[in-house]
Amino acid sequence: MLKVDFHTHSLASHHALNSIEEILQQADQLGMAGVAITDHGPGTDNSVQIAQNPNSAYHWSERIKGPDTHFFKVFLSRYEAPRNIQTKLFKGIECNILGSGDEIIDLPKNLAADFDIVIASVHPLPYIFELQDQKSVADRIILAMDAGADVIGHPFHKTFELDQELIVAAAADKGVALELNNSSLRLKKALESSILKMLGLAKSKGCKISLASDAHATNELGSDECIRPLLSQSDFPEELIINNSLESACRFVNQRKKIRIERVV
Repeated sequence: MLKVDFHTHSLASHHALNSIEEILQQADQLGMAGVAITDHGPGTDNSVQIAQNPNSAYHWSERIKGPDTHFFKVFLSRYEAPRNIQTKLFKGIECNILGSGDEIIDLPKNLAADFDIVIASVHPLPYIFELQDQKSVADRIILAMDAGADVIGHPFHKTFELDQELIVAAAADKGVALELNNSSLRLKKALESSILKMLGLAKSKGCKISLASDAHATNELGSDECIRPLLSQSDFPEELIINNSLESACRFVNQRKKIRIERVV
């Protein structure tokens, strides 16, 4: 089980099943040291665009919603974990890496300084990130590293045969972590061979790694049954894991927050 889980979703993401306090209560019962609530960015909502294009080939089942900017404003400025909860709460967001345009990720700029952790991920959804050539996808991921992202979420989806060496080298150079996502492996969205290659490259280049369950329900919280064997097989160094302990997690958060404020605010 993860000591600190840096990627979880609450009811605010619309397709997750539990409230923030239910997540915190479960984390506390499990004895976890920390958990980040990282609901999807406001650009996740593609329902309006699909509805306004009735002649498109997209089916209603491809519509997906996310929280609006006001949710994040209230979460960041007003929400406090219950006093009886010992698990540390990190307030985060999983931004979308947008497939085109000048805006690279849907990070609310007026709130950028207040997030503890910003994950940026490619989600191949209609009107959010249409599938492009692999170079364009890699270019957008690298641009996200300079647009406020602290972590690149589930970076090597099996849909994208990306240049891993290019992306790992960029992340190492910029101090951005790449995510080792338990759900991606469990749900067969990522190949073990690809993740082992990522870990090997990260180890050789000094690239940081973030461990995550990507939980969408409390029973998934802290799950690491798919990622632990790969870390062991790779003999991956603990010092490159940003959330191997509460101390390492806080250190990474504090370092990246300063950089994000300088670059985005």
